Amino acid sequence: MVRSESRRAIQRYEGRFVGRRVNCEHVPLLPAWAVGRVLDDPRRIPYLLVWRSRDDGTLQEAVRVASYSETENSFALDWTGWVEIKRSDGTRRLVRTVTHPLPRGGKVRLLVCPDCTIPRRALYGWMPGGEYTTSAQRCPWRCRACAGLRYASEGTYIPAMFRCLSYPRQEPWLPFVFTSPRDAIEAGLASAAP
Repeated sequence: MVRSESRRAIQRYEGRFVGRRVNCEHVPLLPAWAVGRVLDDPRRIPYLLVWRSRDDGTLQEAVRVASYSETENSFALDWTGWVEIKRSDGTRRLVRTVTHPLPRGGKVRLLVCPDCTIPRRALYGWMPGGEYTTSAQRCPWRCRACAGLRYASEGTYIPAMFRCLSYPRQEPWLPFVFTSPRDAIEAGLASAAP
């Protein structure tokens, strides 16, 4: 029992978090509503999602999201609701979506995390890693828990005198959504290939 107590003391110095910490608000977020637009579009065209740096506006991530359907084998799985997420480096990931009924009526589309298979409202493309304890590196698209990300508000204590004020929340890093690469070029977020 003494070993686990000492290990816990090393990991948490005076109750503070020690180790890697990357907040999910600082990594690209693939929201289910953007994927829903791709699947609900009757034209069945791929969409371009682009994330720009909040600091200097440089391009940080770009993916192509298209509805996926494999028609080679007539006895294969039902591919309805699947999307293919393809990065600019050529890596791709298939993600399943499900529609979930809401308590007061209606439905919401959720993304199924490929790692834990739990329906989520969003997936993240980066995880903790790199040179610094707050650095992030690319990873296959997965949910917040599987990527090892935390919310910015975790571990933050708001004193009682400030709780009545609207404490500033950090907004998620949402993508710019384009239905045409031409629109992205006109917006200055992409360039034409030579």
